[in-house]
Amino acid sequence: MKSLQEKIEWYTFWYWVYWLFSLVVLLGVLVLGIFFYFTDFQEVVTVSQLFLLMLLMLLAIYLRMTALHYHTILMDLKKMAARPRRPRPRPQERRPSDES
Repeated sequence: MKSLQEKIEWYTFWYWVYWLFSLVVLLGVLVLGIFFYFTDFQEVVTVSQLFLLMLLMLLAIYLRMTALHYHTILMDLKKMAARPRRPRPRPQERRPSDES
């Protein structure tokens, strides 16, 4: 089992990977959207290009949701790491004088 610090580093890495990749996909959606807007729409843009744009938008939403999920897990792990650890209570020994 990984230590808490290793888990924090792992989830931080994957959070940034998903978040940055979603930005790349959103940039692609923006470029395609601008291309579709400034061209003669009915003559140039095909249905398959619109379907590609829709798939890219869904991929961007999926990547953002996954990054948000990893961020939530990361915040929970950081809360666990910030909590001070309490020592386990020792079992109390019974003294013979306590018995009546």
